[in-house]
Amino acid sequence: MIFLILTGLFSCAPKPTSKGYLLGNSAIKGNRVISDSELDALIPQKPNRRLLGFPIFPYVGLYRFGELFYNREEKQRKVIEVTQNYQKESQEHADSPRKLERINTRYAKKLEKAQIRATQGNFWMRVLGEAPVYYNQADVVLNAEKMQKYLYNNGFFDAKVTFDPDTIFKRIRVNYLVTENRATMIRNIHYQIGNELADSLIRADSKNAALLPRKRYDGDAFEEERIRIETLLRNEGYMGFSRQNISYIVNDTITNRPTDSLFKSVDVKVRVDMPAPANKRYSVNSVNFEVLPPSGVPDSIFRKDTSMFDGIKYVFSDKKFSRKVLDTKMQVRPQTWYSQKRERDTQQQLSLTDQFRFVNYNYTLDSTGRGINSYFKAIPLDKYQISTDLGLNVIQLQGTPGPFANLSYKIRNVFNGMENFETNIRGGIELVPNFVGNREIYKSEEIGVTASLTFPRLLTPQNLFKKQTVNSNPRTQLSLGYNYVNRPEYTRTNIKISTNYSWQPTRTTLVNISLIDLNILNTKNLNPKFDTLLIELAKQGNNLIYSFKPSFVSDINANFVYNTNSLIGPQKKAHYFRFAIESGGTSLNFLPRQQEVIRQVFGDSLQFYKYIRWNADYRRYWPVGRKSALVARVNSGAIYSYGDNQVPPYEKYFFAGGSNSVRAWLPRRLGPGSAKPVTYNNLSIESPGEFLLEGNLEWRGFLAKFFGDINYALFIDAGNVWRLGSNATSDDQKFKAEKLLREIAVGTGFGIRYDLSFFILRFDFGVKVYDPSQDSGERFVLDELKFKRLFRRTEANSLNINLGVGYPF
Repeated sequence: MIFLILTGLFSCAPKPTSKGYLLGNSAIKGNRVISDSELDALIPQKPNRRLLGFPIFPYVGLYRFGELFYNREEKQRKVIEVTQNYQKESQEHADSPRKLERINTRYAKKLEKAQIRATQGNFWMRVLGEAPVYYNQADVVLNAEKMQKYLYNNGFFDAKVTFDPDTIFKRIRVNYLVTENRATMIRNIHYQIGNELADSLIRADSKNAALLPRKRYDGDAFEEERIRIETLLRNEGYMGFSRQNISYIVNDTITNRPTDSLFKSVDVKVRVDMPAPANKRYSVNSVNFEVLPPSGVPDSIFRKDTSMFDGIKYVFSDKKFSRKVLDTKMQVRPQTWYSQKRERDTQQQLSLTDQFRFVNYNYTLDSTGRGINSYFKAIPLDKYQISTDLGLNVIQLQGTPGPFANLSYKIRNVFNGMENFETNIRGGIELVPNFVGNREIYKSEEIGVTASLTFPRLLTPQNLFKKQTVNSNPRTQLSLGYNYVNRPEYTRTNIKISTNYSWQPTRTTLVNISLIDLNILNTKNLNPKFDTLLIELAKQGNNLIYSFKPSFVSDINANFVYNTNSLIGPQKKAHYFRFAIESGGTSLNFLPRQQEVIRQVFGDSLQFYKYIRWNADYRRYWPVGRKSALVARVNSGAIYSYGDNQVPPYEKYFFAGGSNSVRAWLPRRLGPGSAKPVTYNNLSIESPGEFLLEGNLEWRGFLAKFFGDINYALFIDAGNVWRLGSNATSDDQKFKAEKLLREIAVGTGFGIRYDLSFFILRFDFGVKVYDPSQDSGERFVLDELKFKRLFRRTEANSLNINLGVGYPF
């Protein structure tokens, strides 16, 4: 209690100190063309974070609370003490390299910790708190100058930026006043190139030029044009050419001519100088690929195997690889012009095979000085690799965490053609409530075995699509799996056989096609009471019963992914789109007699399914500041069943609710439509649907740093699932366009995410806002949330806790 009182006292808007006023928010006014976000990015000073926009500074309060018992001089003396002890021990063991190495390692960590505490403060100050940020007029002047330079660089040569400090709530808010004046446009562009061939290459690629006439003068476009010309010429053999050989002359005398136009105009001359060696066009005389011995092993103990294949020299030491397969990855070819792109594509294609620890590239000039000899050298990864995972299965409903273990064994280069064989064995125990009888917790055992063989090419008749996909990281995977689940209600097995083709046409796109995906499902030891439950659920429109009948599910599926998210580096504006389509039982339409053959092998009771299923998922990311972002998502899909069953396999239905959907509802428990939730023995039952529509809007921000980033999220989720056609047992379940908006469930909430860069642990807390399953007039349920009964699920509205790994979308 005392701590909370102190934090509250320290967190109120502080009085001015000897250091001046706290810095308030900045406002940018007067700009019309250049956006606020562009100019705001030039301001490095950010005000202290407030609580919900009020003049309350909890992080500053925590920082000042830590200052109460922090002695900076003492921490600085500790740094000196650690340094002196290190010097003393180093001198005592100067003759012992091993001890000296251990001393260096130990004291490096001690010194780093001592320096952090001396410069950044104690735990309250550097982890939980935030140092006060004060107004400094010198910084503001510098910011205004940077904005003016930025405007000049973007074509506003006569722009002016001033500032007006404004005191509010004992803080100083800075108003930056921008006057852009007339923008400058590029009228004519003239290229002066000192090489006839280079001139023709640059002009032939003019459609990709960054500098264009009748466009606003933009300094970034000038640098982009340098990069374009450099990349173009280096890909056409001019290995020695550099962007430093490109200069610009801007004729700005015409900007002073009197005119009534809202714009000024300039002419731009692009000078491309090509002195030696930039004017030399290099050809590739020879290409050499060598697989080196493992690191630390001398070459002398191996007998090198040297051979030629399609003009490329291959040298193998310890391990051999198919030259024919390697040849498909080698984009650099002899008797061709040097290309920087082909060089990098070769390195990338070789690295993506999962065979080499690293791939290095270098070259030497021949005696004429106009040809090069290319050398690719690679160190292979270990042929055999074993990895294990241990963890907990977390059931989000009324269950209890249970352990699981995963063992993976990989063999690389199985047939010397860069194939990878991998097998996984997974065993787990889930502690879940009983659906029949009493509600005691019992264990559910699951064992799964999967074996796969991956080829670094598309295995197609007559090598179809080989040329089209050779540069797109093509892969073919053949897999076989077996899954066994043992519960008191039933024992279930699943045998799966599949083939998958994948390739990446561009850096941002991925294509997967599976021509064979077979599943043979069988249930044994079905508990009579559970069988009765399945029949009762079927009468209410839940088709879970079909999952426990012997089934043969075959399909052809494909999906396309477009993703501009960067894997590393700061957040940026990005799009994600995934479209998947699946056709089940397709072969039954052309070969109907195969049902008889399959039933002779697996039994007459086997059921077959025919269906068409699609799913589209679109996401948009807008970064706001350095560690905040707004993310929006729309997800939709539908399934149409035909044939004897007129229902799809249960696993192919759509579901709403849960940690990656509408988070105010339990997983798979929302819908369908406005139907009442189905329960049995006080347990809610899954609600499958044939049409899905949901959307999410989430604001993500940064809270604190503690061995990783602690982030927060505020979100709004909306969506539902519906039944289509005759599969709906009531009008409440059926999709009708005129009822769509009235049957969209809405939830909101907040989340806490612990980001350790390699692992993100996520807690999302959702509450219902609008529940379509309630009677008309009672569907707004947010006001029924009772803080004293937040976790009581029997209430009309309660706090739903979602535990997940990674971001929801």
